[in-house]
Amino acid sequence: MRQQYTSTVTPQYKAATKARKIRYTIEKNFAAHPEVMKDYLAWKGEATIEPARFPVNDIFHPNHLPTMFDVRDAEIREDWGQRNALLEKTRKTKILGMAKNFDPKLFEPISVDYIADENDYIIRDGGGRAHAAFLCGMYRVPATVRYVDSYEESRRLFNAQDKYAAAISSYDKFLQQLLNKDHSRHNVASDTWSISKSSGFSLHYSNKSTSTPLVEGLGVLQNIIRKVGGDAADVKWGARKAPNLTMAVDVIKHAFSEKDDEGALQLSIDEIPASILFALTSYIHISKDRLPSGDEGIRRLKQFVVDIRDSSEKLKDINAWVAVLGLGLGSNLPTHGASALMEKWNELYKYKNKGIRNKAVYKWVIWSRPEISTIKNNIIPLKEDDALFPE
Repeated sequence: MRQQYTSTVTPQYKAATKARKIRYTIEKNFAAHPEVMKDYLAWKGEATIEPARFPVNDIFHPNHLPTMFDVRDAEIREDWGQRNALLEKTRKTKILGMAKNFDPKLFEPISVDYIADENDYIIRDGGGRAHAAFLCGMYRVPATVRYVDSYEESRRLFNAQDKYAAAISSYDKFLQQLLNKDHSRHNVASDTWSISKSSGFSLHYSNKSTSTPLVEGLGVLQNIIRKVGGDAADVKWGARKAPNLTMAVDVIKHAFSEKDDEGALQLSIDEIPASILFALTSYIHISKDRLPSGDEGIRRLKQFVVDIRDSSEKLKDINAWVAVLGLGLGSNLPTHGASALMEKWNELYKYKNKGIRNKAVYKWVIWSRPEISTIKNNIIPLKEDDALFPE
């Protein structure tokens, strides 16, 4: 059995990629994603790919012919920096579009590295173009083939490619940060990964399940962790736990779960919008000193999210919350989101303290107009209110 990882990787990177192949040939990648080949062949009206010759002599000057390389002879290794051309829906669409409109004159030579200490070829840049050419039956394509001593040198060349770096997806960048302990953002990536695991959500659609809904948007997620995650001010990246975020995920899961035929709870959503998560985590951040400690505080938060869900037919769809509740957008999400949820809390619980005769009960907070205005401009934890404490 061939080794899956051929460079030094972190345990977090292994965990993030354990469900997929990260070392493969283009031919094997199409075998793993047969729907792409099927779509192309159906469009072309053929049963199989017919080999075709790349018209190199019709394109290039006879005195300056490029090296022709057979893409079937090289691997793609994601732990070296490449990405899977067929994994993302948008990438599949792009590859199919390139193949269906293939113009050899527009084909930029791919970059291939010959790794001397392994006696192997890898595609360092141009994996998408190589996949498109393969679909067209053009296995031999123009290429620059570099001789490098080791994978370390190949990775250095990959990371130096500004053009590629601009095009790479945020999740692929994240995996590279997770992979390389020396990367300047490794601690950020490592904490993000650990928090997603401990909180029970996934960072990529390929890993989501009925118990681990997708939270898409790494930049937003890392802002949540940094701004309102709930770690002490002196805790830096590399040691963050984001307890507020974990609590927000838990109460959302509680509100959007249903019992299956056997009575077990199953999530009714497979994605938590990052905007909703930012707003709710921000609300937890500003309100934690106005809620009872321990289980009662968690119970009230769970009840809050359930009551929001049930307050209108539209709000039964979590994707409608931003618009219906007016949670804000972009940089306003934490302040406008938290203040909008304060308004909703008041609407739901304005009479909650009436009739409470047990003086040992921690009262329900009712947010004042000045407090709501404060949070709409500045996301800060509000101080304890002695009037809420049991007598």
